[in-house]
Amino acid sequence: MTTSAVGKRTKDKWPIKIRRDSVTVRIYRTKNARGYESFFVAWNEGGKRKLKSFSEIGAAKEGAESKASELARGDHGGIFLTGAALHTYKRAITNAAPLNCELDVAVKESADARAILGGRATVVEVCRDWVKRNATALPSITVSAAVEQLKEQAKVDRKSEERKKQLRIVLDRFAANFNVEVHTLTPNLISDYLAALPLAERSKRNHRDVLGFFFRWLVLRGYVPKGTDLLEGVQNYTARKIGEISIYSADEMARLIAAADDRILPFIVIAGFAGLRHAEISRLEWLDVDLQDKFIEVKAEHSKTNTRRIVPIKDNLAAWLRPMAKRSGKVVTVANISKQLLKTAEATSNAEKEIKPLIWKHNALRHTYISARVAESGDVPRVADEAGNSVAVIRSNYLKRIRPAAAKEWFEIRPSNQKNIVDLKAARASSG
Repeated sequence: MTTSAVGKRTKDKWPIKIRRDSVTVRIYRTKNARGYESFFVAWNEGGKRKLKSFSEIGAAKEGAESKASELARGDHGGIFLTGAALHTYKRAITNAAPLNCELDVAVKESADARAILGGRATVVEVCRDWVKRNATALPSITVSAAVEQLKEQAKVDRKSEERKKQLRIVLDRFAANFNVEVHTLTPNLISDYLAALPLAERSKRNHRDVLGFFFRWLVLRGYVPKGTDLLEGVQNYTARKIGEISIYSADEMARLIAAADDRILPFIVIAGFAGLRHAEISRLEWLDVDLQDKFIEVKAEHSKTNTRRIVPIKDNLAAWLRPMAKRSGKVVTVANISKQLLKTAEATSNAEKEIKPLIWKHNALRHTYISARVAESGDVPRVADEAGNSVAVIRSNYLKRIRPAAAKEWFEIRPSNQKNIVDLKAARASSG
């Protein structure tokens, strides 16, 4: 072996590839224990890998070229293609040539794609649809930047303070956990994030709902491709376990009323004696409260179901609201209603009389109203309409069986009524 031959060989890029149409044969170089070089020609034939050894690179190249030509012609291993089969093979070679990949790779990719589609569309149709939806390059934006834009949009759209607060709490937390661009988000990441939150089932449900709103906004703004559903397959947490229905007794309601200050009292009596939801009361205006004809109008934009409804004002509720009523403005002006409700429940204690404070039960006032109203009227569909729920949901989520006498006692809780539970001033004095 000459020095020039060795120099020329070292310039080869290993393994050397010999191509004929869509067929590739490779040449590998190796050394034995004594340092002598040898060369192996490798190819696939009949689904098996085959090798042939050569002592010289020139002979190896000749052998590789011969085998590549043989395989390309289709006359290898005693198998000869003729007629329609040969025509099909040549047409496949021609179609695969622009792809710059071997024929078997192209066939496998096509077969896999057809299996995924399951006959619902052709590979070409799907590819055209994808190109159409991704024809324009998506803007590059981080999760935190998108969150800030959405919060600004909420201000422009004049969303309620409660809604803006909800967006801020949920999305700021989400952005702090995902310092990435929005197009890298996946349903698996969202699912793992929600599952790891140290929150109750109901709170996880609220987070999921807000994130869904954010993800739909991303699609509308063109930050992620159309049709993207980042909540696909993500667990849909329940708002509350079925059967977990808690209520207050008339005595407990009297203690809550007695401990409440004038700012939170409207919330407590409307929730307990009209059954409005927490969010509906927080959005309620005095203009929506008609004390003359005795009804509360829950406007569609203030309702959870986006449906307007009329809720009757019971006589005892009218007695509570008349001294507090204003011409206009919010019915409840407390900035943090939940905090004030917890504070009110805590204030029901009396150390001197060894009376422990009440526990604030979420939604219990609405549960009690619905249960008492059904016990009083015996008309579940009517109560469901007033409460803004279906009959099925009322029965499964809200209704607890109470005696008609207890329902009557509940709706007779009035201010300064010694006979029926509450003298407001006296009750406040005993609680304090």
